[in-house]
Amino acid sequence: MQFKYTATTADGTEVTGVLEAESQISAEEILWDSGLTIINLRKILKLPALHEALPSLFGVQRKDVIQFSRNVASLLDAGIPILRALTIQTRFGKRAFRAILKEVIADLERGSRFSEACAKHTAAFPDFYVYLLRTGEEVGNLSGVLKETATHMERDEALKSKIKKSLAYPSVVLVLAAGAIVLMMVVVVPALTELFSEFGEDLPAMTRILISISDFFKSNILYMIVILAAAGAGIYLYTRTEAGVRNKDKLMIKIPIVGQVILKGGIARFCRNISMMVGAGVSLIDSLKLASETTENSAIRESINIARSKVADGTLFSEAVSADPLFPMLMSEMVAIGEESGALEEQLTKVSGFYEEEAEAAITQLTGMMTPALTILVGGVIAFIAIAIFSSIYGMVDVLPS
Repeated sequence: MQFKYTATTADGTEVTGVLEAESQISAEEILWDSGLTIINLRKILKLPALHEALPSLFGVQRKDVIQFSRNVASLLDAGIPILRALTIQTRFGKRAFRAILKEVIADLERGSRFSEACAKHTAAFPDFYVYLLRTGEEVGNLSGVLKETATHMERDEALKSKIKKSLAYPSVVLVLAAGAIVLMMVVVVPALTELFSEFGEDLPAMTRILISISDFFKSNILYMIVILAAAGAGIYLYTRTEAGVRNKDKLMIKIPIVGQVILKGGIARFCRNISMMVGAGVSLIDSLKLASETTENSAIRESINIARSKVADGTLFSEAVSADPLFPMLMSEMVAIGEESGALEEQLTKVSGFYEEEAEAAITQLTGMMTPALTILVGGVIAFIAIAIFSSIYGMVDVLPS
């Protein structure tokens, strides 16, 4: 952070300036060590940049790192040194990423390795990315590692995107349908109720039920909003706790079809991560550690950590996986074949491809079932409201004078 100061030198000359320091105490120490007597010292307040205020929207995202990796790999293949390749990358792209690259370049100019410089910026470069960079530097194949990593991350993002979209669709439809139904109950039905009361006719049972529901909504809408908001806030806060995240993730895996989408997608990404890192020369134990850190679902992450502990104790990877009911038996059998043949990397790639196809098939099944199910559910509610209203309207027509 920056501080503006006014101070006097030993001969009484007044000076002003701006300095960088971690805190106000650090700034004071810097000035005192410089032989200055502080008159005034204050922190310079400035609005945060967009990428600092809204990192999820304007910060560094996975697609930025993918594009960066491909670009740098191409520049390195063209014979351009790493420092110049990074300098070229600072000319375009997001401001947040350009700022990180400038710090990486400064570290390289001070003698750091590329992997060491990237390791300081975990928001952009996760641990597994840094491990792979380090391996590429050691074997002298940095461009090849960057290409493979970019391809791996791209496939990972594509699968995650499919899973999120498959889960987002029914959620959005349900929210919109609920909003439309509440609007009808609070606005449309009460207006028609006044019309029905003017004729004084006995209303059909369905209409009376509909009016009762509408009256309940209209009388308690504020309480319902408060309760729903409080429940939503409570669930949100709970799912931010360690126990809440764990229970939510375990529950998601147990939901029919949805759970299979999440589980198979998670296993596919896990196997691909292990395959890529083992192929790059990272030890199996370190690969399992990194794979667990990049796994979003805490239930799957917990199982990976248990398997890692068993492997560290000398258990075969296939045996550690087969002992956990979360991992399918087919996976452990295919891993065992890879261990026996000495081709674990290739076998894990096959496992990953298999479960990617399984996850996509589950996504297709989910969307195929949810569309008609939501149509029937929403259509049934709307049909009930329509029948209740029109049956009363027809009854009013019969009593109108001819």
